[in-house]
Formats: sequence, structure tokens, C-alpha cells
Amino acid sequence: MLKTILGTMIALYLFIFWLGYPIGDLIFPGGGVAESYLKPIYMGIVVLGGLIVACTCHIAKRIEGLKSDKEANE
Repeated sequence: MLKTILGTMIALYLFIFWLGYPIGDLIFPGGGVAESYLKPIYMGIVVLGGLIVACTCHIAKRIEGLKSDKEANE
């Protein structure tokens, strides 16, 4: 599960900062200081992506546990 969470966070980081900035510069030329204030927001998106994956994995494990408990009781 930890590999999945870290993989998601690294993939989002690479997509946002390495791929997103060059594409954004092509689409919206200019930039400057105003874009530097967005970096904490982008890092928040990376952390939220990791949290979403962590919660989804946790819920999936719980559902599998409930299924196995139900099958054991039948």
C-alpha cells in the first residue's frame, strides 16, 4: 500500500512540476512571480492525491475483510 501511495505522489509531482510547467508556458506565455505563489497549492494537490489513494486502499482492505468474514460465517 505504501508503494502505491508514494508512487501516486511521485507521479503527480512529476506530472505537475516537470510536465505541467512546460505545457503551461506554451499555453499561457508570460508567468513570473504570480506563478510562484501557486507552488504550495500544487504541493497540496500532490498530498491530497496521496491521501485519496491511502483512503481508497484502506477502504478496499476493509471491504475485503468484511467479504471474507461474511464467507466464513456462511
